[in-house]
Amino acid sequence: MPRVDDRGMSIVPAKSKVPVVPVAAGAVVAQFADDVVHLLLPLPLLGTLSGLIAILLTAGAARVITRGRTAPTVARTGLAVGVTSAVLGLLVGGLGLVAIILAGITVVAGVAGAVIRRPSP
Repeated sequence: MPRVDDRGMSIVPAKSKVPVVPVAAGAVVAQFADDVVHLLLPLPLLGTLSGLIAILLTAGAARVITRGRTAPTVARTGLAVGVTSAVLGLLVGGLGLVAIILAGITVVAGVAGAVIRRPSP
């Protein structure tokens, strides 16, 4: 017989808290670090790679923020980092087709950065 909680649910909801300040800080750093790098190293090729840099930094930020977390908190925190970074990127970069595609990839990168190669409990 499945386990039932006090509300009669057979699937017990998972409780997790997403850390708001680290998520916001990680998203801001991921979106604006490429601009700082572009200012410090004004290389012509760097401008075309800024979207890729932001995506990689989003995945890295999600990985760092979820260190020490377990269960559904990891994926939810990665999703929060990805979405926040994508929204910031769209607000700064506009709503063009390429920006929207990069925003979608950024969300996936946030979750992937948090989840991939994480040891199973």
